[in-house]
Amino acid sequence: MPGPKPSYQNMERFFIRLKAGQAMTLADTLQLHLRATSEQARQLILQGSVWDGERKVRLQDENMTITRQLLRVDRPKFTIREYVLLPQDIKYEDEDLLIVFKRGGVPVQPTPYSDIDNLLHGVQKYYDEKGVRYRAAPINRLDLPAQGLVFFAKNKRSEIALNRQFQERKIRKRYLAVTEAFAGVKPSYIIRSRLEWQGKSREALTYVRFCRAKDGRFYFLVFPQSGRTHQIRRHFQEQVAPLVGDIRYGGAADGAELGLLCFQYAFPHPVGGRTVRVRYLPEAWREAMGLAD
Repeated sequence: MPGPKPSYQNMERFFIRLKAGQAMTLADTLQLHLRATSEQARQLILQGSVWDGERKVRLQDENMTITRQLLRVDRPKFTIREYVLLPQDIKYEDEDLLIVFKRGGVPVQPTPYSDIDNLLHGVQKYYDEKGVRYRAAPINRLDLPAQGLVFFAKNKRSEIALNRQFQERKIRKRYLAVTEAFAGVKPSYIIRSRLEWQGKSREALTYVRFCRAKDGRFYFLVFPQSGRTHQIRRHFQEQVAPLVGDIRYGGAADGAELGLLCFQYAFPHPVGGRTVRVRYLPEAWREAMGLAD
């Protein structure tokens, strides 16, 4: 399994405004003010790192003329690679719905520093290649370092229905969570607390069941009953133990990937209502847990 991707702390932000009377191309402006080569400037533009700082839109024409507009450049300290959706990452597909597997470290949506290295970009390219005439949008979200299944609708009817199902908690989801072994583990936990995010505090409920111990680690089945930001990670920190690799919420800074996987969904199909179950447990997880083939 791949290691965690660099976080937003590994990004530099620059603001550029030319002097009155100056005019040059976008590429030349970046070369001059960032001391970048022509190829470096072109790459920043192509990967979506350059913004109109006032209109908050990405600028992607290297030959456009820059005069007095404010430029914002979000330059990552690591190489950006375009995300390509692989056939083996498609875990369910029909004419209304696509469910794909997201690896740890892959953003679901564009980031300030790029609009080509994320799951949405790969799905949209896949739609375009397959003749799906719809603008892709993720129905659910996963944290950047987490792994798991992500929904994309293929038409407006399905998008509306799936969004409503998630909002009304009609979609049943299961996660696997991993901690280091600790004394006093319980067979099950019911974790209820108020979680604050961006100034808002909301009730969150998570059911947890101990699954197995293997090689000094504990594995848990997790059934979140609400969908708050970082809910599982925060609830484990509060009442179980920090997840493996979760530096933000108390895990050891040992380079391990985040021990969190969304591996199963059961839901009414957005068109027709038949029950659909989608499950995917990566081979690396099966091996780590000691599961037989």
